Amino acid sequence: MKPYLLPVLFTLLMSGLSLWVEQGAYTPSTLGIPTVQVADYSVGLLTLEERCVDEKNQQVICHQLTDIQEGDILITKSNHTLFYRHGHAGVVIDAKEGLVLEALGYGESSTLEPLEKWNYYPTVKVLRLKDASQRDRLMSQNFTPFLGIDYHLFARKADLSATHCADIVWKVFNQIGIDVDSNGGYFVTPKDIAKSPYFFEIASYGFETEGDWS
Repeated sequence: MKPYLLPVLFTLLMSGLSLWVEQGAYTPSTLGIPTVQVADYSVGLLTLEERCVDEKNQQVICHQLTDIQEGDILITKSNHTLFYRHGHAGVVIDAKEGLVLEALGYGESSTLEPLEKWNYYPTVKVLRLKDASQRDRLMSQNFTPFLGIDYHLFARKADLSATHCADIVWKVFNQIGIDVDSNGGYFVTPKDIAKSPYFFEIASYGFETEGDWS
């Protein structure tokens, strides 16, 4: 095979896989709201993210998150890759300004994202630490070390040079001695955090469509 054909074949393969993923992905048609549907948007090579859309396929909010406080964890099931519904997670750093610490995907570093975008996900769960003193201690910490960390799917918990969405949340809480990984595994996932006994649920939207993470 001629060397120059390899990039072409790779591009065609990835394009085919992306199309296959999008066509076969789980996409609920409605949320019980007649004018709102759910559509997939590409957020990576093979990763899709569900957003609420109207009849003209324009993005619309599915719900309005309220009573959000610093230290709250946001969990969604609306991210999936190759039929694996891994979800996404973030932690609210500034409720007044609406800023959420997130690790988005390959080629990007951990950063602050707008809280408002979580209103467009069809599935969202808001979790809060049960212990108010722990919440105060969490928010007195310096979050600067958690910004600008490169994304890596297999980031180790002890490694501050790489992270992913659930891992960055774990690292934030670990600095005050709280292990939010409910099963204590080598890797942490949004589902692991959603099942952590340290939190209670403030709000939940859309999770009943696929079974609960609790």
